[in-house]
Amino acid sequence: MPKIIKFISGFILAIAIAIGSVAKYKPHLFFKLPNGFILWAISGGPIPPYIIEGPFQEGNQDWLKDGDVVVSVAAKSGTTWMLFCSHQIRVKGDDEKYPYVDVSLTTPWPELIQTPGDNWEIQREKYNTTVLSSGKLFKDFWDHPDYPFRIFKSHDHPGSFGSLIGDSKETKKKTVKFLAMARNGLDQIASMVPFFDGHDDRFRQLWGGFPPVTKGNLRDDAKERFGQFKPGGVFYDAGFPYVNEWWKVKDEENVLLLHYSDAKKDLAGTVSKMAEFYGVDLTDDERARVVEKCGYNYMKKHEDMFGYRLPLNPNFDGTVMQTGRMIRKGKDGDGKVFFTDEEKEEWRKLEEEHYGDDPVKLQWARHGSGI
Repeated sequence: MPKIIKFISGFILAIAIAIGSVAKYKPHLFFKLPNGFILWAISGGPIPPYIIEGPFQEGNQDWLKDGDVVVSVAAKSGTTWMLFCSHQIRVKGDDEKYPYVDVSLTTPWPELIQTPGDNWEIQREKYNTTVLSSGKLFKDFWDHPDYPFRIFKSHDHPGSFGSLIGDSKETKKKTVKFLAMARNGLDQIASMVPFFDGHDDRFRQLWGGFPPVTKGNLRDDAKERFGQFKPGGVFYDAGFPYVNEWWKVKDEENVLLLHYSDAKKDLAGTVSKMAEFYGVDLTDDERARVVEKCGYNYMKKHEDMFGYRLPLNPNFDGTVMQTGRMIRKGKDGDGKVFFTDEEKEEWRKLEEEHYGDDPVKLQWARHGSGI
């Protein structure tokens, strides 16, 4: 018996040492294991494992150009919608000359790591050197010389962009514009409920099983997501802190803060506001064309453009999202369907705790149309 115990103890120690070595030197190898994202998280890796900080932070901003646009919309609050609409504005609705091939090609997300083990420095070089299977240079899609400005995706708070927020003339820094958008909190959480299961299994396998599949029970999934948006939850920063931080800088000249509900109610007015912010003059015909293409029907008809490919990963021939799972109507009031009266009351109190210092902000966070 002592020999068996000694053997088992030695075996466990060896496994612990092996796991520790991988965690220290090559933690991305965990993703090759089933549900390896758990070991990744235990070893201190960030969740989601494919999102990094760095591209927009102080000291890393030399790759940006004057006039660049960062669409930093809160998660599940219309990010892809605003990316596509921003592109339509810059090309004045001319899809034939300037096609929107895919979100990741035309309006890429620098903070999305496309190959496990890569970092921003590696990926930054790939942005400029990658040749696609078509023989075309990836850079020509997101940095086309005809574009009046480049467009990048983010979900970050203004603090992550440092001195890029504010008056560039005073600080002599680059002029980068930021489009932010928030959404009614319960509607935002409701949109997150089916989101995990909408990921393609090939992408999930690439990241060791992340994001995990849901319980498959709508009520249980809604309850879990609700908890994740509360203080201490994994998605907390995407809700209350997002609104509070962007609200503080909403009057800066290079920031346009929108509300999802307002864009749903008045898409034409939102397009006009965005075009003015971007410095794009649209004729009546061009504006009508852009508004049509920014609408749900057009985007749903062309949902193959919104799968999120990984052009920087030559070994991945798929998309992040399953076809048809990215473009949803996203109606105002979806949260009323998903959550119990007790949860709605709890959320109301949380809103008052986080936004109660400013009645206008509280009203705007809930319904829009306040600034």
